[in-house]
Amino acid sequence: MISPITDNFWPVGEGEEAYLLEALAKGIGGDSDIVRRYEQRLKTHFGARHAIAASSGYGALVVALSACGLRPGDKVLLTPTCPLCTVYALTFMRLEPVFCDIRPDDFTLDLKMAERLIDSKIRAIIDIPMWGYPVAAQEVAEFARDRGLYYLLDIALAHRATLNGALLWSYADIATFSTHHSKNLVTGEGGALLTNNARLAERAREFTRCEYRADKPPVLNFALGGLQAALGLARLGRLENDVRHRLATMQAISQRLTNPYLEPLPLVAGGEPAGTRLLVRSRTGSNAQLLAHQARAGIASDIALYNCKALYQYPVMREWATACPNAERMLGSITTVPVHPGIRDDEAQTIVDVLNNFQPENAEECQP
Repeated sequence: MISPITDNFWPVGEGEEAYLLEALAKGIGGDSDIVRRYEQRLKTHFGARHAIAASSGYGALVVALSACGLRPGDKVLLTPTCPLCTVYALTFMRLEPVFCDIRPDDFTLDLKMAERLIDSKIRAIIDIPMWGYPVAAQEVAEFARDRGLYYLLDIALAHRATLNGALLWSYADIATFSTHHSKNLVTGEGGALLTNNARLAERAREFTRCEYRADKPPVLNFALGGLQAALGLARLGRLENDVRHRLATMQAISQRLTNPYLEPLPLVAGGEPAGTRLLVRSRTGSNAQLLAHQARAGIASDIALYNCKALYQYPVMREWATACPNAERMLGSITTVPVHPGIRDDEAQTIVDVLNNFQPENAEECQP
Protein backbone atom coordinates (compact mmCIF):
# COMPACT_ATOMS: atom_id res chain seq x y z
CA MET A 1 0.00 0.00 0.00
CA ILE A 2 1.28 3.48 -0.89
CA SER A 3 2.00 5.69 2.12
CA PRO A 4 -0.05 8.91 2.11
CA ILE A 5 1.68 11.98 0.69
CA THR A 6 0.53 14.84 2.87
CA ASP A 7 0.91 18.61 2.90
CA ASN A 8 2.42 18.48 6.40
CA PHE A 9 5.91 19.95 6.59
CA TRP A 10 7.41 21.35 9.77
CA PRO A 11 10.61 23.31 9.06
CA VAL A 12 13.22 23.72 11.77
CA GLY A 13 15.42 26.80 11.82
CA GLU A 14 19.12 26.74 12.56
CA GLY A 15 19.74 27.42 16.26
CA GLU A 16 16.10 28.16 16.96
CA GLU A 17 16.36 26.92 20.56
CA ALA A 18 18.86 29.71 21.26
CA TYR A 19 16.47 32.31 19.82
CA LEU A 20 13.63 30.97 21.96
CA LEU A 21 15.73 30.97 25.13
CA GLU A 22 16.85 34.52 24.41
CA ALA A 23 13.24 35.60 24.00
CA LEU A 24 12.27 33.93 27.26
CA ALA A 25 15.11 35.68 29.05
CA LYS A 26 14.58 39.17 27.59
CA GLY A 27 10.82 39.41 26.99
CA ILE A 28 8.18 37.81 24.82
CA GLY A 29 5.58 40.57 24.52
CA GLY A 30 4.59 42.24 21.27
CA ASP A 31 6.80 45.23 22.09
CA SER A 32 9.88 43.13 22.93
CA ASP A 33 13.28 43.49 21.34
CA ILE A 34 13.05 40.13 19.59
CA VAL A 35 9.91 41.27 17.73
CA ARG A 36 11.76 44.42 16.58
CA ARG A 37 14.66 42.33 15.35
CA TYR A 38 12.30 40.02 13.49
CA GLU A 39 10.67 42.99 11.78
CA GLN A 40 14.07 44.32 10.78
CA ARG A 41 14.94 40.95 9.25
CA LEU A 42 11.64 40.87 7.39
CA LYS A 43 12.38 44.32 5.95
CA THR A 44 15.80 43.20 4.77
CA HIS A 45 14.67 39.84 3.46
CA PHE A 46 11.75 41.18 1.44
CA GLY A 47 13.30 44.52 0.48
CA ALA A 48 10.58 46.56 2.21
CA ARG A 49 10.94 49.94 3.85
CA HIS A 50 8.55 48.88 6.59
CA ALA A 51 7.57 45.52 8.11
CA ILE A 52 5.09 45.10 10.94
CA ALA A 53 4.68 41.72 12.64
CA ALA A 54 1.12 40.66 13.42
CA SER A 55 -0.64 37.90 15.32
CA SER A 56 -1.94 36.12 12.19
CA GLY A 57 -2.56 36.57 8.49
CA TYR A 58 -6.17 37.44 9.30
CA GLY A 59 -4.99 39.99 11.88
CA ALA A 60 -2.51 41.45 9.40
CA LEU A 61 -5.31 42.02 6.90
CA VAL A 62 -7.53 43.70 9.52
CA VAL A 63 -4.58 45.95 10.42
CA ALA A 64 -3.91 46.77 6.75
CA LEU A 65 -7.54 47.69 6.06
CA SER A 66 -7.59 49.81 9.22
CA ALA A 67 -4.36 51.54 8.21
CA CYS A 68 -6.01 52.44 4.88
CA GLY A 69 -8.76 54.17 6.84
CA LEU A 70 -11.63 51.96 5.71
CA ARG A 71 -14.82 52.37 7.73
CA PRO A 72 -18.06 50.39 8.16
CA GLY A 73 -20.12 50.60 4.98
CA ASP A 74 -17.12 50.92 2.66
CA LYS A 75 -16.77 48.31 -0.07
CA VAL A 76 -13.77 46.20 -1.12
CA LEU A 77 -13.36 44.50 -4.49
CA LEU A 78 -11.86 40.99 -4.42
CA THR A 79 -12.07 37.63 -6.14
CA PRO A 80 -14.27 34.74 -4.90
CA THR A 81 -11.41 32.24 -5.31
CA CYS A 82 -9.80 33.51 -2.08
CA PRO A 83 -10.01 31.78 1.34
CA LEU A 84 -12.97 32.51 3.60
CA CYS A 85 -10.65 34.09 6.18
CA THR A 86 -9.85 36.92 3.75
CA VAL A 87 -13.51 37.88 3.56
CA TYR A 88 -14.00 37.39 7.30
CA ALA A 89 -11.51 40.22 7.85
CA LEU A 90 -13.89 42.43 5.86
CA THR A 91 -17.08 41.33 7.57
CA PHE A 92 -15.42 41.71 10.98
CA MET A 93 -14.85 45.37 10.11
CA ARG A 94 -18.37 45.69 8.65
CA LEU A 95 -16.97 46.26 5.17
CA GLU A 96 -18.90 44.94 2.19
CA PRO A 97 -17.14 42.40 -0.06
CA VAL A 98 -17.80 42.88 -3.77
CA PHE A 99 -16.87 39.75 -5.68
CA CYS A 100 -15.26 40.17 -9.07
CA ASP A 101 -14.39 37.37 -11.47
CA ILE A 102 -10.86 36.25 -12.32
CA ARG A 103 -9.27 35.89 -15.73
CA PRO A 104 -9.80 32.49 -17.43
CA ASP A 105 -6.34 31.01 -16.75
CA ASP A 106 -5.08 32.65 -13.56
CA PHE A 107 -6.25 34.28 -10.34
CA THR A 108 -5.89 37.88 -11.50
CA LEU A 109 -8.89 40.18 -11.07
CA ASP A 110 -10.88 40.57 -14.31
CA LEU A 111 -10.40 44.31 -14.84
CA LYS A 112 -13.24 44.62 -17.37
CA MET A 113 -15.70 43.28 -14.83
CA ALA A 114 -14.05 45.37 -12.10
CA GLU A 115 -14.71 48.51 -14.12
CA ARG A 116 -18.42 47.71 -14.21
CA LEU A 117 -18.55 47.00 -10.46
CA ILE A 118 -16.77 50.09 -9.17
CA ASP A 119 -18.92 52.70 -7.48
CA SER A 120 -18.34 55.55 -5.04
CA LYS A 121 -18.29 53.24 -2.00
CA ILE A 122 -15.48 50.98 -3.22
CA ARG A 123 -12.30 52.05 -1.45
CA ALA A 124 -9.86 49.20 -2.09
CA ILE A 125 -8.97 46.15 -4.15
CA ILE A 126 -7.53 42.97 -2.65
CA ASP A 127 -5.72 40.55 -4.95
CA ILE A 128 -5.02 37.02 -3.70
CA PRO A 129 -2.35 34.94 -5.50
CA MET A 130 -3.76 31.56 -4.56
CA TRP A 131 -1.38 28.70 -3.72
CA GLY A 132 1.56 30.96 -4.51
CA TYR A 133 0.67 31.54 -8.17
CA PRO A 134 1.40 35.19 -9.07
CA VAL A 135 -1.27 37.52 -10.37
CA ALA A 136 -0.75 40.34 -12.89
CA ALA A 137 -0.22 42.75 -10.02
CA GLN A 138 1.31 45.55 -12.05
CA GLU A 139 -1.82 45.86 -14.21
CA VAL A 140 -4.15 45.77 -11.23
CA ALA A 141 -2.02 48.24 -9.26
CA GLU A 142 -2.18 50.74 -12.14
CA PHE A 143 -5.93 50.18 -12.46
CA ALA A 144 -6.41 50.87 -8.74
CA ARG A 145 -4.11 53.89 -8.72
CA ASP A 146 -5.90 55.48 -11.66
CA ARG A 147 -9.19 55.25 -9.75
CA GLY A 148 -7.88 56.42 -6.38
CA LEU A 149 -8.24 53.00 -4.75
CA TYR A 150 -5.91 51.24 -2.33
CA TYR A 151 -4.34 48.08 -3.72
CA LEU A 152 -3.69 45.31 -1.21
CA LEU A 153 -2.13 41.92 -1.79
CA ASP A 154 -3.00 39.06 0.52
CA ILE A 155 0.13 36.96 -0.04
CA ALA A 156 -0.54 34.41 2.71
CA LEU A 157 0.36 31.67 0.21
CA ALA A 158 2.87 33.58 -1.91
CA HIS A 159 5.76 34.77 0.25
CA ARG A 160 8.39 34.66 -2.51
CA ALA A 161 6.28 34.89 -5.67
CA THR A 162 7.70 37.30 -8.25
CA LEU A 163 6.53 39.24 -11.28
CA ASN A 164 8.94 40.61 -13.88
CA GLY A 165 11.82 39.99 -11.47
CA ALA A 166 10.29 41.91 -8.55
CA LEU A 167 8.76 40.35 -5.46
CA LEU A 168 5.01 40.32 -5.96
CA TRP A 169 4.22 42.12 -2.69
CA SER A 170 6.09 45.23 -3.89
CA TYR A 171 3.33 46.14 -6.36
CA ALA A 172 0.85 46.73 -3.54
CA ASP A 173 0.27 49.76 -1.35
CA ILE A 174 0.39 47.28 1.50
CA ALA A 175 0.74 43.49 1.52
CA THR A 176 -0.08 40.96 4.21
CA PHE A 177 1.08 37.42 4.74
CA SER A 178 0.66 34.55 7.16
CA THR A 179 3.23 32.41 8.97
CA HIS A 180 0.68 29.79 10.05
CA HIS A 181 2.07 26.26 10.23
CA SER A 182 0.69 25.45 6.75
CA LYS A 183 2.65 28.24 5.02
CA ASN A 184 6.15 28.46 3.52
CA LEU A 185 7.52 30.50 6.43
CA VAL A 186 6.31 28.98 9.68
CA THR A 187 6.07 30.42 13.19
CA GLY A 188 3.08 28.27 14.21
CA GLU A 189 0.74 31.23 14.23
CA GLY A 190 1.52 34.72 13.00
CA GLY A 191 1.60 37.15 10.12
CA ALA A 192 3.15 40.39 8.93
CA LEU A 193 2.59 43.48 6.78
CA LEU A 194 4.99 44.88 4.19
CA THR A 195 4.78 48.36 2.75
CA ASN A 196 6.92 51.13 1.32
CA ASN A 197 4.42 53.75 2.48
CA ALA A 198 5.53 55.41 5.74
CA ARG A 199 2.05 56.77 6.54
CA LEU A 200 0.40 53.35 6.17
CA ALA A 201 3.16 51.77 8.27
CA GLU A 202 2.71 54.30 11.07
CA ARG A 203 -1.03 53.73 11.16
CA ALA A 204 -0.60 49.96 11.05
CA ARG A 205 1.68 50.06 14.09
CA GLU A 206 -1.13 51.60 16.14
CA PHE A 207 -2.77 48.17 16.07
CA THR A 208 0.37 46.24 17.04
CA ARG A 209 2.01 48.72 19.47
CA CYS A 210 -0.80 49.20 21.92
CA GLU A 211 -0.12 51.82 24.58
CA TYR A 212 -2.87 51.73 27.17
CA ARG A 213 -3.17 55.34 28.28
CA ALA A 214 -6.09 57.44 29.46
CA ASP A 215 -5.50 60.02 26.72
CA LYS A 216 -5.61 57.47 23.86
CA PRO A 217 -8.66 55.61 22.56
CA PRO A 218 -8.44 51.82 22.93
CA VAL A 219 -7.64 49.77 19.83
CA LEU A 220 -7.56 46.08 19.07
CA ASN A 221 -4.19 44.45 19.67
CA PHE A 222 -2.87 42.32 16.80
CA ALA A 223 0.73 42.15 18.03
CA LEU A 224 2.90 39.08 17.42
CA GLY A 225 4.35 37.40 20.51
CA GLY A 226 8.09 37.13 21.07
CA LEU A 227 8.27 33.34 20.85
CA GLN A 228 6.76 33.36 17.35
CA ALA A 229 9.13 36.18 16.38
CA ALA A 230 12.06 34.09 17.64
CA LEU A 231 10.99 31.20 15.40
CA GLY A 232 10.64 33.63 12.50
CA LEU A 233 14.19 34.88 13.03
CA ALA A 234 15.50 31.33 13.04
CA ARG A 235 13.50 30.14 10.06
CA LEU A 236 13.76 33.06 7.65
CA GLY A 237 17.26 31.85 6.81
CA ARG A 238 15.95 28.67 5.23
CA LEU A 239 13.09 30.20 3.24
CA GLU A 240 15.08 30.74 0.02
CA ASN A 241 16.38 27.18 -0.09
CA ASP A 242 12.93 25.83 0.72
CA VAL A 243 11.38 27.80 -2.13
CA ARG A 244 14.06 26.58 -4.55
CA HIS A 245 13.30 23.01 -3.53
CA ARG A 246 9.58 23.59 -3.98
CA LEU A 247 10.04 25.10 -7.44
CA ALA A 248 12.34 22.25 -8.50
CA THR A 249 9.74 19.70 -7.39
CA MET A 250 7.00 21.60 -9.22
CA GLN A 251 9.09 21.59 -12.38
CA ALA A 252 10.01 17.90 -12.11
CA ILE A 253 6.39 16.83 -11.74
CA SER A 254 5.16 19.19 -14.47
CA GLN A 255 7.77 18.01 -16.98
CA ARG A 256 6.85 14.37 -16.44
CA LEU A 257 3.11 14.94 -16.68
CA THR A 258 2.07 13.27 -19.93
CA ASN A 259 -1.63 12.59 -19.28
CA PRO A 260 -3.59 14.21 -22.15
CA TYR A 261 -6.49 14.91 -19.77
CA LEU A 262 -4.37 17.00 -17.39
CA GLU A 263 -2.16 20.08 -17.61
CA PRO A 264 -0.17 22.23 -15.17
CA LEU A 265 -1.94 25.54 -14.62
CA PRO A 266 -0.18 28.19 -16.74
CA LEU A 267 1.62 31.12 -15.13
CA VAL A 268 0.99 34.79 -15.81
CA ALA A 269 3.55 36.31 -18.16
CA GLY A 270 6.72 37.20 -16.26
CA GLY A 271 5.59 35.41 -13.11
CA GLU A 272 7.33 32.87 -10.91
CA PRO A 273 5.34 31.07 -8.20
CA ALA A 274 6.27 30.69 -4.54
CA GLY A 275 6.22 26.90 -4.72
CA THR A 276 3.40 26.57 -2.23
CA ARG A 277 1.50 23.94 -4.24
CA LEU A 278 1.52 22.69 -7.81
CA LEU A 279 -1.81 23.31 -9.53
CA VAL A 280 -2.98 20.78 -12.10
CA ARG A 281 -6.08 21.32 -14.21
CA SER A 282 -8.38 18.68 -15.65
CA ARG A 283 -9.04 19.30 -19.32
CA THR A 284 -12.37 17.54 -18.98
CA GLY A 285 -13.73 20.67 -17.28
CA SER A 286 -14.45 18.93 -13.97
CA ASN A 287 -12.14 17.92 -11.16
CA ALA A 288 -14.55 15.54 -9.38
CA GLN A 289 -13.10 12.33 -10.79
CA LEU A 290 -9.54 13.63 -10.52
CA LEU A 291 -9.97 14.49 -6.82
CA ALA A 292 -11.43 11.05 -6.12
CA HIS A 293 -8.55 9.38 -7.99
CA GLN A 294 -6.02 11.46 -6.06
CA ALA A 295 -7.70 10.69 -2.73
CA ARG A 296 -7.63 6.94 -3.39
CA ALA A 297 -3.88 7.24 -3.93
CA GLY A 298 -3.43 9.10 -0.63
CA ILE A 299 -2.17 12.36 -2.17
CA ALA A 300 -3.40 15.44 -0.35
CA SER A 301 -5.35 18.15 -2.17
CA ASP A 302 -6.50 21.47 -0.72
CA ILE A 303 -9.38 21.51 -3.18
CA ALA A 304 -10.82 18.36 -1.61
CA LEU A 305 -9.82 19.23 1.98
CA TYR A 306 -11.48 22.66 1.98
CA ASN A 307 -14.23 21.89 -0.55
CA CYS A 308 -13.00 24.87 -2.54
CA LYS A 309 -15.59 26.73 -4.60
CA ALA A 310 -16.48 30.32 -5.38
CA LEU A 311 -17.09 31.88 -1.97
CA TYR A 312 -20.58 33.16 -2.76
CA GLN A 313 -21.61 29.53 -3.24
CA TYR A 314 -21.28 29.01 0.53
CA PRO A 315 -24.48 29.89 2.44
CA VAL A 316 -22.61 32.32 4.71
CA MET A 317 -21.59 34.41 1.67
CA ARG A 318 -24.71 34.08 -0.45
CA GLU A 319 -25.95 37.63 0.15
CA TRP A 320 -22.94 38.94 -1.80
CA ALA A 321 -23.33 36.55 -4.75
CA THR A 322 -22.24 37.86 -8.13
CA ALA A 323 -21.87 35.42 -11.02
CA CYS A 324 -18.18 34.76 -11.65
CA PRO A 325 -18.02 31.95 -14.24
CA ASN A 326 -14.23 31.94 -14.58
CA ALA A 327 -13.83 31.52 -10.81
CA GLU A 328 -16.35 28.68 -10.72
CA ARG A 329 -14.69 27.02 -13.71
CA MET A 330 -11.21 27.36 -12.18
CA LEU A 331 -12.06 25.90 -8.77
CA GLY A 332 -14.19 23.22 -10.42
CA SER A 333 -11.36 21.96 -12.62
CA ILE A 334 -8.08 22.13 -10.63
CA THR A 335 -6.36 20.16 -7.91
CA THR A 336 -3.37 20.97 -5.73
CA VAL A 337 -0.34 18.73 -5.35
CA PRO A 338 2.15 18.79 -2.44
CA VAL A 339 5.67 20.00 -3.37
CA HIS A 340 7.12 20.93 0.04
CA PRO A 341 10.78 20.18 0.93
CA GLY A 342 9.76 16.98 2.69
CA ILE A 343 8.72 15.42 -0.65
CA ARG A 344 11.34 12.83 -1.62
CA ASP A 345 12.24 12.01 -5.23
CA ASP A 346 10.39 8.70 -5.03
CA GLU A 347 7.27 10.46 -3.70
CA ALA A 348 7.44 12.99 -6.54
CA GLN A 349 7.56 10.07 -8.98
CA THR A 350 4.59 8.48 -7.21
CA ILE A 351 2.65 11.71 -7.72
CA VAL A 352 3.60 11.69 -11.42
CA ASP A 353 2.52 8.06 -11.80
CA VAL A 354 -0.81 8.68 -10.08
CA LEU A 355 -1.57 11.71 -12.25
CA ASN A 356 -0.50 9.99 -15.46
CA ASN A 357 -2.67 6.97 -14.63
CA PHE A 358 -5.78 9.09 -14.26
CA GLN A 359 -8.42 8.38 -16.89
CA PRO A 360 -11.90 9.86 -16.64
CA GLU A 361 -14.94 7.69 -17.03
CA ASN A 362 -16.36 7.85 -20.54
CA ALA A 363 -12.95 9.04 -21.69
CA GLU A 364 -13.98 8.87 -25.31
CA GLU A 365 -16.53 11.63 -24.59
CA CYS A 366 -14.00 13.83 -22.77
CA GLN A 367 -11.87 15.10 -25.60
CA PRO A 368 -8.82 16.84 -24.07
